[in-house]
Amino acid sequence: MRASTASGKIKSNIKLKQKLGFHSQAFLDSAGVARRVVEHRRLQKIYSQGDLAKSVRYVQKGGVKLSVVNEVAKEAVLAILGPGDFFGEGAMAGQSVRMGTATAITPTTLLVIEKSEMIRVLHAVPDHCC
Repeated sequence: MRASTASGKIKSNIKLKQKLGFHSQAFLDSAGVARRVVEHRRLQKIYSQGDLAKSVRYVQKGGVKLSVVNEVAKEAVLAILGPGDFFGEGAMAGQSVRMGTATAITPTTLLVIEKSEMIRVLHAVPDHCC
């Protein structure tokens, strides 16, 4: 009897987490986000360390490598991103320039959302939306 109660509780917790989880595509669709779709070739730079930070990107298809280069030209890979991932969010946190470089690792399709538009949408979307 205890095992079934614990199992039922776990299942309801999973359902609750799924219900309360953030759904990025629902967020992008529901808010009427003005966006631009951009295609990148394999190994094409999306933006470079030091570029102005004016937008947030959302990976629709493909893959992106985020990296930084230090003073002696050593590269450190910070993340490998795929479909459903956002990046470039430092622009939202007050960074005026990109802290790293983003490179497409496969043919990649991105949604580019300008900082001002992203702020507008975040304020317009109800808390229970996504």
